[in-house]
Amino acid sequence: MVRVFVSLDIEDEKIGNRVSEIQRRMVETRADLKLVDTKILHITLFFIGEVHESMVKELCNALSKVEGHQVEIELRGIGAFPTVSQPRVVFAKINKGFDKITERARRVSETLLNLGLRMNEDFSPHITLARVKSRMGVDRLVTFIRENADILIGETLTSRLRLKKSTLTPKGPIYETLWEKID
Repeated sequence: MVRVFVSLDIEDEKIGNRVSEIQRRMVETRADLKLVDTKILHITLFFIGEVHESMVKELCNALSKVEGHQVEIELRGIGAFPTVSQPRVVFAKINKGFDKITERARRVSETLLNLGLRMNEDFSPHITLARVKSRMGVDRLVTFIRENADILIGETLTSRLRLKKSTLTPKGPIYETLWEKID
């Protein structure tokens, strides 16, 4: 079995550096956070989960029919799921490119529905920056999120459409590209 998802990756070093700076400031709130490694920033279009390895080829074949071009995006603002006042995940918002990414996710979802896969939740394009591990320091974190709700992070191009394998480790996930859309 392999754990897989469909993504558009963020590989721009300037964006990674800017996110690192924002994460450093988040840590200063002394909230109990698990930061995302800036080398693996991405937008998850569809989290598939555990599938048998034999299904990977079928997924690749299906995804090859979905438009897979890079998308120009602007990252602006910080938000939180499920709400800013009760953060469990802190993320960077996508401003420019939001509609294109939402449409791409819809097409991926429609394609994978033909394989019996259904998206579990409403899609909201974002880039995860950190996960909140406990309530410690949350009040200061909430203030930080609200103060940075419109902070400019930068503009970049995403990768093309990719199918990624995720291996969970105590130090964080390790991602491997299993397939990439070649236009």
